[in-house]
Amino acid sequence: MSMKKGMVLLLLLLLFTFSCSETGDNRPPDDLIPPEQMSRIMADILMMKNIKREDSYIKEKKNLLVPEYLYEKHRIDSLKLATSQSYYAKNPKKYVPIFKLLENHLKKLKDSIQESMRASEEE
Repeated sequence: MSMKKGMVLLLLLLLFTFSCSETGDNRPPDDLIPPEQMSRIMADILMMKNIKREDSYIKEKKNLLVPEYLYEKHRIDSLKLATSQSYYAKNPKKYVPIFKLLENHLKKLKDSIQESMRASEEE
């Protein structure tokens, strides 16, 4: 029985070791979107979704809020975005810098909007 437990523990240890290495599916894709660009893409996705959700967009401009606009703006395609998102999702530690950049970008955007609103109120 002890030998069986030892084999099971060894198997689990090997499984854990190889599942955490950068081999196989865990290697970055050749066309990985760099963190800086990924944060800008995520910011655009968030803004597009919020604009649509709030239904505050001009109906005539509705065609701008589509994935194709995002792909053209950032010079990517859906496959590149999907493989990059998948890679970063499998490597959460590599997502952290992206989220920090995104947080900084959104803070700057918020500050800019607030400044613009203050300037409008003073006029």
